Amino acid sequence: MRIVCGLDVHKDSIYLCILSSTGEILEQVFGVLTTQLEEMRDLMLKYNVQEVGMESTSVYWIPVWRVLESHFELKLINPYFIKQLPGRKSDVKDAQWIAECMMKELVRGSFVPPERIQQLRLYDRRIYDLDDEIIRKLAKLDAVIQRCNIRLSNYVSNTDSVSYKSVIDKICEGVTSPEGMIAYLRYNGWHFNKKCCEWAVSQMRKYNPVTKKDEEVEYMDKDKVESILTKQGVTLENNVGYDHVYVANMVHRHGDHSSVALHNGLRRANHHRPTCHDSLASAYGFPYARASNYPSTS
Repeated sequence: MRIVCGLDVHKDSIYLCILSSTGEILEQVFGVLTTQLEEMRDLMLKYNVQEVGMESTSVYWIPVWRVLESHFELKLINPYFIKQLPGRKSDVKDAQWIAECMMKELVRGSFVPPERIQQLRLYDRRIYDLDDEIIRKLAKLDAVIQRCNIRLSNYVSNTDSVSYKSVIDKICEGVTSPEGMIAYLRYNGWHFNKKCCEWAVSQMRKYNPVTKKDEEVEYMDKDKVESILTKQGVTLENNVGYDHVYVANMVHRHGDHSSVALHNGLRRANHHRPTCHDSLASAYGFPYARASNYPSTS
């Protein structure tokens, strides 16, 4: 004997109708708290319900689905298709009509992903919400700055950059003179992050006299560079991000793999560093592309 159940889910109540192939009907109303949902589940198990159908009402169906998912074959039914089916009498309750449609196999369930995928979707939606909130907050911050006639956003690529935030921090600390701000920016300058450093090193080429071709430079990661410096007892001052990793790969590119050469190269760049670009260009004499040619370091 086939037994199905129709659920009419509301915000504060659930109407249940159990229908058997012999025409027997059991109707009952339950609340929406977890204990009440478990009571409803136990009732359906008692009557050997095999299939359960419910309408996708807002988000109210989700807790019900999670309580019943591991015990019954569930169908999430689009309310539009339920209303379009012919033969419904005006005095038939929604839960009973869903049960009848289930019994006659007139409806099919919508796709509901597994629980793990549902959790991942929740995380993904939350990430998008946080990103949108960050954008709104940055827009409000820039609007406040513009009202004070500080046109900072006119000179940066975006208001989420490190440069923009650094200037805002200094303004909050009371640094308002152009000379003080220029000195601050000249000292800090641009810096490599991991992604930018890896990209810059990937563009380097080293001439191989054997093959007579330019070959890619083997990338020395941050752990390897810092391991060499630790062995030499070297501590870098004012070290920021991946600047020292880039300099180390510059030395590696020119064929001197010794830790002494690496130490000297890093020391020279570290002591002459009005900006990262100036330090590398002046310390090694290499043509250094402008920041706009590189991935964002912010």
